[in-house]
Amino acid sequence: MIKFFRKIRYSLLSESKFKKYLLYAIGEIFLVVIGILIAVAINNWNEEKKEAKLQIKILREISQNLGEDIVSLENDIRLNESGIKNIQIIEMAIESNDPLTDTLLRRFGRVTFNPTYTLKKSGYKNLSSIGFQIISEDSIRRSITNLYETQLTFLKEREETAEKATYEYLNTRYLEYFKEIKFDTSSGNHSPFKLYHPKNYKSLNNDPDFQRLLDYSKEIKYGNLYEIDMAMADIKANKNMIDEYLEKRDH
Repeated sequence: MIKFFRKIRYSLLSESKFKKYLLYAIGEIFLVVIGILIAVAINNWNEEKKEAKLQIKILREISQNLGEDIVSLENDIRLNESGIKNIQIIEMAIESNDPLTDTLLRRFGRVTFNPTYTLKKSGYKNLSSIGFQIISEDSIRRSITNLYETQLTFLKEREETAEKATYEYLNTRYLEYFKEIKFDTSSGNHSPFKLYHPKNYKSLNNDPDFQRLLDYSKEIKYGNLYEIDMAMADIKANKNMIDEYLEKRDH
């Protein structure tokens, strides 16, 4: 093709047809420019398609992560609620002067337990490394960023605060009421239950300090539930927003 145009130029110049050559040269430049613009447009279109596919891939991964977070946090809710119920049963047993059974000894061992929140962030990490501008919808981009940078970060900070309060304050004082801790291996579990044996079980009923420790443990768990509920609402809202967007893109 280039040789063909070159022959035409040489022919026009050799025949001293300068005006025709000039018009031809302008036309040739025009065709080259049009070709470049088309090539650029095609390249931009291909890049936009790649970015669109990448955006969908990342949003699907984030949605999957959030779905797993919902399941995980629902389990953490059950653990906190079970922890509160456990303390309430202990309080009733102490008040009623119930017999000191292995079941009650196991319940004593669960008072200072706090769940650890396991959150999936692979999708958000990929988004951060690629660049947030890959998300074309401003509302989705802002909502995802707020969820991970604010709400979930605060939830992890709350977990660390609860753990610190439990093990630096509550656990130290709580253990003073027990003479020994044994492990119940009768069930055959890989993680045997801890049996907390009180120094003086009967005296616990009239010990306001021990009751305050139980109340403090419940307070921590109620605080956990509040923060999880807040985070859960935000997680579900983000997942619904992303899923609705993906569904529209699929149609």
